[in-house]
Amino acid sequence: MNAPTDFDIGPLTWVKSEIDLALERGDAALQAFTASAVGASGDFTQVRFCRTHLHQVHGALTIVGLDGVTQFAEALESLLEAVEQQQRPATPEVIALAQRAMAALRHYLDDLLGNQPNQPLRLLPLYRELQTARGHERALPTDLFFPSLGVRPPRRAGGTPKIGRAEFQQRLRQQRA
Repeated sequence: MNAPTDFDIGPLTWVKSEIDLALERGDAALQAFTASAVGASGDFTQVRFCRTHLHQVHGALTIVGLDGVTQFAEALESLLEAVEQQQRPATPEVIALAQRAMAALRHYLDDLLGNQPNQPLRLLPLYRELQTARGHERALPTDLFFPSLGVRPPRRAGGTPKIGRAEFQQRLRQQRA
């Protein structure tokens, strides 16, 4: 690691195969849901299976410490829960969105293992689609941004210069203007 803000991929490598397996099973469950005519008649068992597998991914991401990606997985899981409980329609577009989101999640984690920086904001466009599909109007970039507050900024080279009260008042007026 070059800087204190770099992500340690060690714990991710330990659980990556389990995450991939859960994402594969979730995708297979969604494919089974769309392939059957059962989805139209109200049997959402396969959606529940997908959500269960996605919940496992969510837990693993939480343990690894990928907070922004965890938020993304949570939004996807909430969308599938809304579909399962029939609060949102199980349209082909929503199912395709869920499959795209799972694929994006897998690619993001693969990129992390390939030494790409941990920047969950790359998932923002898809996160916004997920939030819109859930019925949420706002999806802010700050939803995926979790900076490490344990890292302190570097110290200044010199101390803070002392200025008189009159000069301080003048600078204050300039800043207000």
